[in-house]
Amino acid sequence: MSYIESLILGIIQGITEFLPISSSGHLLIVRKVFGIESNISGSFIEVFLHGGTLLSILFFWKNELLEDYKRISKGNTTILFNVIIATIPASFVGLFFKENIEHYFFNINNMSYLCLSYLFLAVLLYITKNYKSNTKSIIYRYALIIGLAQAFAIIPGISRAGVTIACGLLLGIHHKDATKFSFLLAIPILFFSFVSSVFENHTLLFGSSMFGPLIVGFIVSFIVGYLAIGFLVHLILKKKLWYFSIYCLIISLILGYYYVI
Repeated sequence: MSYIESLILGIIQGITEFLPISSSGHLLIVRKVFGIESNISGSFIEVFLHGGTLLSILFFWKNELLEDYKRISKGNTTILFNVIIATIPASFVGLFFKENIEHYFFNINNMSYLCLSYLFLAVLLYITKNYKSNTKSIIYRYALIIGLAQAFAIIPGISRAGVTIACGLLLGIHHKDATKFSFLLAIPILFFSFVSSVFENHTLLFGSSMFGPLIVGFIVSFIVGYLAIGFLVHLILKKKLWYFSIYCLIISLILGYYYVI
């Protein structure tokens, strides 16, 4: 993987990680189109770039995260337990099915399933068009349901941000709370997947020519991701999340034509 390729992947990762159009799906498509291969697993490239977007979350929401920390330190642990409960399903899937996921879903020679993933995402996002603003708070039951939705986002083509925010909206949670909670859920998932993948692949990472390009991709994904968060939050406040359903449907149709027809 060259520096130009890492730059492209970093931009794609930064844009698609937070916009509800699936970063892993787009990275697979880009790798397939440009024939980007490496001696490091495909999922590691994606996960390493996720580290840059994790950093963008921490920077963008730093004030809110600080306020949450203060509340937790004073004994109000509701938000903490909600995040833990919602993180369990995806963690379970990642822990026990990691090899199967790596073998099937992150293989650029096996991407026919992507058209169905994007079709599902398009339908889900479109349903939010009829969302009515509500003031329901996130209780433990809702956190678990959102967490189950997040677990499906391990599959490329199903956006983690898209399914968690949409699920929150459909449960009747206020759009501001649903958006913030979605980003909070990204922190433990991205952090542990990034650290574990770097640990497992450290010999390949630091002992190959991949190190420099991956660092470039990391930095680019951080900068672009920060800008993408602001754009997404603006659209959600305007209740325009469903706009992305059109884009996802187009991607689904293109993939369906390429792989099915």
